[in-house]
Amino acid sequence: MKKVVMSFLGLALFLLFSVPFVSAQSLDDGPSPPPDDEPLLSISSLFDPNYKYLYNGGTSVSHIGNSKISISGYSTAKQRVDTIGVQLTLQRWTGSDWVDIYRSPKAELSTSANTYTEQEVTVIPGYYYRSKSSHWTLHGNVKETGTLYSGFILIPDR
Repeated sequence: MKKVVMSFLGLALFLLFSVPFVSAQSLDDGPSPPPDDEPLLSISSLFDPNYKYLYNGGTSVSHIGNSKISISGYSTAKQRVDTIGVQLTLQRWTGSDWVDIYRSPKAELSTSANTYTEQEVTVIPGYYYRSKSSHWTLHGNVKETGTLYSGFILIPDR
């Protein structure tokens, strides 16, 4: 029961801090958005149901003003594990590809069932950005990994 409550609490806090901002700028004047054939993204996702330890995770990106972006991510295990971690990568849309522009330090904990990190990054206005998150658990000799993506946001020109 405690694990369910902690997972729900973590998800609630994550949702609270991941509300995207909408730009009033006309998209006709800015860069073309990423294509609609991007994979469906969610702010929280369960990993492979056959995993023994790595349970779920999430990532988000939000504009916090003054050309700054906040990216965040979390990982949750089904039980305490030897190591649990998450690492964030901020990506910018070039008009044809997503390119990595920032990688956070690893947020890794020992003897825990969850971890969380949040980073602020100054970016160039006029581009679309998203967060990519890498998640992992290590328990004994069992390593489980997963990758998630946030939705994308446009940082408007001033």
